[in-house]
Amino acid sequence: MMRAFDRKQFRVLSLVSVTIGLRTLGLFMVLPIFTLYGEKFTDSYLLIAIALGAYGITMALFQTPLGRLSDRYGRKLIISAGIATFIAGNIICAYPVNIYGLILGRLVEGAGAVSSAGIALVHESVPVNKRNISDAIIGIAIGLSFMLGVVVGPILTTVFNYSSIFIIAALVGVFSFIPLLKIKETKKERLFKIKAKIDSKLAVISLISFFIYFYMIIFYLYLPIYSLKYFPVSRFYEFLLPVVFVAGIVGLSIARPADKNKTVLFSLVSLAVLLVSVPLFFLNNRITDVTYFALSVTAFYSGYIISETVFPTLITRLAPKNSYGGNLGFYTSMQHAGVFFGAVIAGLLIINIDHDLSIMILLLASFIFSIILLYFITHFHEIYLEKPQE
Repeated sequence: MMRAFDRKQFRVLSLVSVTIGLRTLGLFMVLPIFTLYGEKFTDSYLLIAIALGAYGITMALFQTPLGRLSDRYGRKLIISAGIATFIAGNIICAYPVNIYGLILGRLVEGAGAVSSAGIALVHESVPVNKRNISDAIIGIAIGLSFMLGVVVGPILTTVFNYSSIFIIAALVGVFSFIPLLKIKETKKERLFKIKAKIDSKLAVISLISFFIYFYMIIFYLYLPIYSLKYFPVSRFYEFLLPVVFVAGIVGLSIARPADKNKTVLFSLVSLAVLLVSVPLFFLNNRITDVTYFALSVTAFYSGYIISETVFPTLITRLAPKNSYGGNLGFYTSMQHAGVFFGAVIAGLLIINIDHDLSIMILLLASFIFSIILLYFITHFHEIYLEKPQE
């Protein structure tokens, strides 16, 4: 797969992937123990859920302005500022006075919203017909960060206390500066003008991403609950490693055909797979079979990784080159808005009877609506090919 890129393209892609992967590792390390950590400060599941999803709302608010600033002042500068903010947020989370201090730390952590700047930097460096592959590689880096995080996080708690996990996450953030410093940003990339307009089609794609991430955070809230039926936290890796590996293979196998005029098709496939995964996953409350459980988690990860491969490419193929940062910023803003609202709604519903059934119906409706939206803007044809590249 790396043979698809020349030496310069490979260097930028690999360094950005490592930077984003390390930063993501810091986020994922705390997932398996976050609820237990939150219980030290409150017995309100709603407040714990808000703390878990709080980073999403600040990421949503800052992605677009930071993306536009990166269009003008350079990707590296904005990414560096975001990493510094991420480090500060983790330090606050390590020593909160109460649950509200933990929420504050998560808000600060999310303010370092640099995903759009990182993806824009890569997309500027690789040809248009290889962006699905580059997105897949970045997605694999994020997937590996998740696998490593959920394995390492619980293991570290057997040696250190929960607060120390956030300190370690901050240190991981410090290390993410190293590959970033090795990237050479060209003068042309730094002189883009800010372009504020967000195209209506791009806004609709971003709304679809809202629903995908809405599902993602709810998935992570329920994953430990369902997993504990079969594995203790320290053994989550026994099913997550093969499941994410299979889903990663699926994502990579999609990347090349998606680059060959099939991006819209596989966007539809990702939504269909996620739609199917919803009842599979939430029926785990009624079906106690570890094979079925692994199948449901595999379905989620496959749909999620495919979506991470194809939707950012739809954005950059529709957007003018000098506004990648701004448009990707709006796209990722909607993603993380989905994280926040997903956590809050799940936190509200989880205290009610049949909360899993209510959430399942809500998610099914959201993905059916997403498929309708995709049809509305594409008619399931590769219409972006009709637009000349700028």
